Amino acid sequence: PTRLLSLSRHSQGIYATRRGWFEPAVRLGDSVSAGQLAGWYHDLERLDFAEEALHFAESGIVLSRRLHTMCEAGDCLMQVAEPVDS
Repeated sequence: PTRLLSLSRHSQGIYATRRGWFEPAVRLGDSVSAGQLAGWYHDLERLDFAEEALHFAESGIVLSRRLHTMCEAGDCLMQVAEPVDS
């Protein structure tokens, strides 16, 4: 069935803060909760550091997800949308 979703707040997204490699932990369409693991960020300039765990700030449905790929500061890594009541 078709679902209407809302994406209206910056906090519904996760963004890269520096150059690195993003490894997602969830799939498109997954329902997620605030605080849940979204994925890991690998800093390729500092290979001696552990990857950084990234968590969702809000609950919702995964609407967009960056693939396993290089990222630059400011890139959107993932977004969660909330269902709109009909």
